[in-house]
Amino acid sequence: MEEALRPTEPATALVAHPHASALSDLALKAATDAALNHRFDFATPGAHARSPALEGATLRVEDAQTDFGNLLAVLERGAETENERQLLGALLAIGVARTMSDDDAAVDTLASQLVWLATHTPCNALSSIDAALADRAGVLWEAIGRIAGKGPESVNASLPTSLVAAAALVHSKSDTAYRIRLHLAQTADDPVLRALLGRSGRTSELRGELGTAPLSPLATALLAFTLVLFLIRGLRLLARVALNYKKPALLRISPEGLELSYRTELMGKVIRDRSTLVPLANLSRVTREVRYARVGLYAGLTALVLGTYFGVGLIVDGVRVPGGSPPLLGMAVFCILLGLAFDFLLSTASDSARGRCRVVVVPHKGRPLCVGALDPTSADAMLTSIAEHAHG
Repeated sequence: MEEALRPTEPATALVAHPHASALSDLALKAATDAALNHRFDFATPGAHARSPALEGATLRVEDAQTDFGNLLAVLERGAETENERQLLGALLAIGVARTMSDDDAAVDTLASQLVWLATHTPCNALSSIDAALADRAGVLWEAIGRIAGKGPESVNASLPTSLVAAAALVHSKSDTAYRIRLHLAQTADDPVLRALLGRSGRTSELRGELGTAPLSPLATALLAFTLVLFLIRGLRLLARVALNYKKPALLRISPEGLELSYRTELMGKVIRDRSTLVPLANLSRVTREVRYARVGLYAGLTALVLGTYFGVGLIVDGVRVPGGSPPLLGMAVFCILLGLAFDFLLSTASDSARGRCRVVVVPHKGRPLCVGALDPTSADAMLTSIAEHAHG
C-alpha cells in the first residue's frame, strides 16, 4: 500500500527538481484555467477531460517524472493517489510563489482560484502555501481569510468554499494565518465557521521558565525604597550568570485543571522538582504580558526618587544638619534606581526584547504563578484553550 507523504514534503522537495520551473508553470496554467472556467472535472480520475494546458506543452514525459508522480500523467488521466494529489497541489503552490504579484486585487483573485480548486477538485495547493511561499505566505493568507470571513457570500456563494478556506487557516503554521483565525473565530457570523475556527489546533501546553509574579504597586515601592528589590534582583542575576541557575517550567491544560510543573536547576543539576494544580473553578484570571506592563509605575517611582533626592539635598544644604552625607544619600538613590531597573529588565523588558512574553495565572485562593520566556502566539493559543475549557 502506498504511503502518503506529509503535505509539506512535495513543495519542499520539488523546488530542487531540475525541471521545477517548467513543471510548476504547467501546473499553474492548467489549474488557473480550470478555476476560471469552473471545470469541476479537473484532475478527476475517469473524467476523460484532457487539460487544455497540455496543448503545446514542451515537457517530455521523462522530464515530468518526480518522486511523487508524473505531472503529465496526472493532467492526462487525473490524480489517482494521495501522493499525486499532493504533487499537483505542491507544484501549483510553487507556481504561485514564482508568479504572485504584489497587487492586492490580483492576490484576491488568486486566493479565490486556489480556494475554489481545493473545494471542487482534487487540486489543493493550500496545504503547501507555507512551504512554497515562506515569508510571502502572509499576504495570501490575508486574502484567504477574507474569503473565509465572508461566509456563504464569498466565492460562488458557497459555504463549503468558506469552510475550506477556514480549514486551511486552521492547519497553517503561519503566524499571519493564526492571527486571522483568532479574529474570525470571534467575528464570523456563521456558527459552523466559528466552531471550526475556534476549536481546532489549540495549544494545550507551554514551555518556558518560572518567574516571579508581578508585585503590586505598593509592594514594588516598598521593596524599592528598602533596597530589598535591588538585593533580590542582583542575587538572581548573579546566580544565573555564575551558577547557571534556571527554573524551566511546563504549563499545560489537563482534565483536572491548569498544571504547572517546574524544576530548579543549579550548575546543570536538578535540585528541586515540583508540580502545582490550579482547578479551573479556582482560576480568577490568566493574563499575557508582553511589553512594559508597569512602565507607568516605574516612571512614577523614578520621579519620586529623584524628587526626594534633590529635596533632601536642598534640606541638607539649607539647614546644615550635622553628620549629613549627600554622597551616601546619592549612593542610596542610585541603588534604588538600580533595583527598579533590575526588576524592570529581568521581569518584563528582557522577554520583550527577544519577542517573548509571560503568562500570569491568578487563582482565587493561593499565590499567583508566572511563566516567562514564552512565544506570544503560543501563549494566545493557550489562553484561548483555557477559555474554551472553562466554558466547555
